[in-house]
Amino acid sequence: MADLNLVFDQLVKATLWPKFKALGYKKSGNNFRYYNPDGWGRIVQFQKSQSNSTDSLAFTVNIGFYLKIFERYLSGQESGPKFQEVVCAVRKRYGKLKSSPSDSWIELTDTSDMAKISQQLVDDFTQYVHPYLFSIKGREDIYAFLIAGHHSDYPAAQIETMFHAGYQQEALNLFTSEFARSKTNKHYRNTLKSIARELKLPMELWTE
Repeated sequence: MADLNLVFDQLVKATLWPKFKALGYKKSGNNFRYYNPDGWGRIVQFQKSQSNSTDSLAFTVNIGFYLKIFERYLSGQESGPKFQEVVCAVRKRYGKLKSSPSDSWIELTDTSDMAKISQQLVDDFTQYVHPYLFSIKGREDIYAFLIAGHHSDYPAAQIETMFHAGYQQEALNLFTSEFARSKTNKHYRNTLKSIARELKLPMELWTE
């Protein structure tokens, strides 16, 4: 029986890594990461399923766009070149790029047609992943995602990021919608009030 973890590692390393390496990405574990000294980056993360076994291994692909300032407001830290996908301002699952109704998990077994899987990954990365990554050429492109209506997984950090980046009206709009949504979550509402005080937002937006 083949060691599917080795099969997976070889699939990622031999099939997908060479093009990313040529584009200046760094490989760390199951991450392909590009970081720009201006404080932004792109990441491709290969996420294995927690229910994998010796005879079945499933994985999917997560793509993220990183802003150092966003991570600062999220966690008080700035990982910079070692940032993780989970702290990215914009996060997207591979299947969503393909407009797939599922998360597009790929399963490896002893009977998998590896040539077919390899070719499918190359085709999908060429058609969907690379164009999405290349649409981001700097911090302003990531801000454009945020102000165009993208809701990050961490809206409180997004509000602060947009406000301090000069997009005050967009930050106010997001704050207003999030404050209305926070009625049943006392902790989140208190977090938003704290942000409102810090940013000196109009009191009528957050006083009750």
